[in-house]
Amino acid sequence: MAKNTTIKTVFDQVLAADPNLPAKQKQVLAASLALFAAQGFANTSTKQIAAKAGVAEGTVYRRYKTKDDLLAALIKPLVSEVMPRLMREFASQVVRMPTLTRHQFLTTLVANRVDFLQDNWREAKILINEMLMREDLRQQVLVQAAPVIEKNLFPVLDRLKDAGQLRDLGNDVIAQLLIGTILTNLVRANLQGDLHQFIVRTPVLIDFLDRGLAPD
Repeated sequence: MAKNTTIKTVFDQVLAADPNLPAKQKQVLAASLALFAAQGFANTSTKQIAAKAGVAEGTVYRRYKTKDDLLAALIKPLVSEVMPRLMREFASQVVRMPTLTRHQFLTTLVANRVDFLQDNWREAKILINEMLMREDLRQQVLVQAAPVIEKNLFPVLDRLKDAGQLRDLGNDVIAQLLIGTILTNLVRANLQGDLHQFIVRTPVLIDFLDRGLAPD
């Protein structure tokens, strides 16, 4: 698969393209993402954000009354624009995959997500932590992801089923098993604070899915 675009790259593009956001607010949001990713939300002060953004601390407070307000302003474009764009990018890569064996498909799919997480782990944790606490964010991501998955992943699953490589299950069930298994392991790694734990478990994860999705 092609190299994945990073969360930061798309976030910067979204900020730059927003004509309604003043330049100083863009600087503050960009600085917030960088600092929250580097040292965590709790360990970042508005003074540090202002210094990195090149603005006075009062400028931050005039627009964002609390640090939680600032985090909410940061999460909004991540969920509404950045993640949907990255979903579509990944989906376009999936749909172009040649007809493979089940094992090759799973290995390629998981390896791509591992590569993405290695490049974006610090930024991804910000969104993961918020989604764990907020049902509205989880639902928003699910609503955006569903049509992308149906359009791009389902045809690949159909090809694999036609080739006798997958169990005769509904595509929605197979997608839920794939995504749910990966996300469960990802959340575990996030709670452990160590992406390496997710990476070292990927061969087991692939084998589990390979065996579970094999035709009877």
